[in-house]
Amino acid sequence: MAQRTTQERPGSIRAISRALEVLRVMNHQHGCGLHDLHLTTGLPKPTVFRILATLQQEGYVRAEGSGGRYCLTERVRELGAGYTQKSLVVDVGAPVALRVTRRIRWPLAIGTLDGDAIRIRYSTMPYSPLAVQATTLGHRLGLLESAMGLAYLAFCAVEEQEILFDLLRSAAAPARLADSTRIGAVLEMTRRRGYGLRLPQSSGDSATVAVPIQTANQVIAILSMTTFGRSMTQATLAKYTPVLRQTAAEIARAFVAGSGPEI
Repeated sequence: MAQRTTQERPGSIRAISRALEVLRVMNHQHGCGLHDLHLTTGLPKPTVFRILATLQQEGYVRAEGSGGRYCLTERVRELGAGYTQKSLVVDVGAPVALRVTRRIRWPLAIGTLDGDAIRIRYSTMPYSPLAVQATTLGHRLGLLESAMGLAYLAFCAVEEQEILFDLLRSAAAPARLADSTRIGAVLEMTRRRGYGLRLPQSSGDSATVAVPIQTANQVIAILSMTTFGRSMTQATLAKYTPVLRQTAAEIARAFVAGSGPEI
């Protein structure tokens, strides 16, 4: 008899763990019999039967013909609907960003587009001895005011950029777009040098440099590094922007690998 592939932990709900194990096995096969699932999961046949009956009642499994075989239904897709592209880029990017922070010491962050702003989805500030604050996780940063926002606007597709500008114009403070010539020049400079930059406005402020995480046809996220304001010098940029680009490229490759074949 095969050994179960999952390990039960204290505090876990055994029935849920067992049902998920059955779903995992069925996800790799088209049509499973009771005996097959019993052998593959190592669960007793009566347990497998009850799990299948429950999943069938809830609409996730259906009987296939009269041969005692079962297959998954379309409803199983709902279970993964909440796992988005943004979730995947954080899942694959977080361990990469943490590894780099442990090497260079400065904190990194991964941000994704959130309407007319960039939201920080992951931050290594809790793991950095040079962090300027506890964390920026969850912070929303303006597209025109932040290094991350400028990097996104500068490198996203023209069609997407136009939509984002329309969003900003309809926001509460359209005056931010009044000087379109200056904004165009800033974005052009950002594209030319390959990164967005936010310098300190006053003593004690932090500074951030940000680069796009890109696949072949889109910006999927932004990677940034934050330093003390006075530390963001040309020497710092020359030393760390190549590291950021390499890290962003590694995250993009992991993202593409995790996305699977295009539909």
